[in-house]
Amino acid sequence: MKSVTKFFDIVYRFFMVTCQIMFVGMVVICFAVVVNRYVFKTPMAWGEPVVLLCMVYMSLVSAALAIRKDTHIRMQVIDFLVPKKVICVLRGFAQMLIFGFGVFMIIYGAQFTELAGRNVITGVGIKSSWLYIACPIAGVAMCLMELERFINCIDRIRRGVTLEEDTLAAQAKALVEESKMDDEESEKIKEAYGG
Repeated sequence: MKSVTKFFDIVYRFFMVTCQIMFVGMVVICFAVVVNRYVFKTPMAWGEPVVLLCMVYMSLVSAALAIRKDTHIRMQVIDFLVPKKVICVLRGFAQMLIFGFGVFMIIYGAQFTELAGRNVITGVGIKSSWLYIACPIAGVAMCLMELERFINCIDRIRRGVTLEEDTLAAQAKALVEESKMDDEESEKIKEAYGG
């Protein structure tokens, strides 16, 4: 299992470094475009298309990175309405849908990339397929991140380990209880010091 985790750590690091390079590239090129346009009065025709290229790669691939750490924004109102077992089933179903969406991005993104190869990005002179290939690349990243989650889930089931994830409702109840305990402690402190 450690070798599997190590492999996915390398994959995650590769995609993370790619996103970081794209972000730094966006900032540097945007700065250069603004300085050249307003200070030197010589616009860089290639600047904005390259920034767009970096932004597309960064946004699509970083969405895949959030899958590994389960940091995507989601609605958790349903946590108050259904039992914990139903929530676990729904989360598993959501993970399968995300994997399916990654496959969809690979298949149809590749077809769209092929179709976009007929056009050229203005200002840069490269084929538009370089922009659209970000979709299947992000699909591969999504599928890899989901695959790791599936492998970890199967390993936990095999070992008989349950992953106790608190629902939003359970977290809210715990905060209320903690708040009550804090109030009781502060009352005791006030009584002890005669306040």
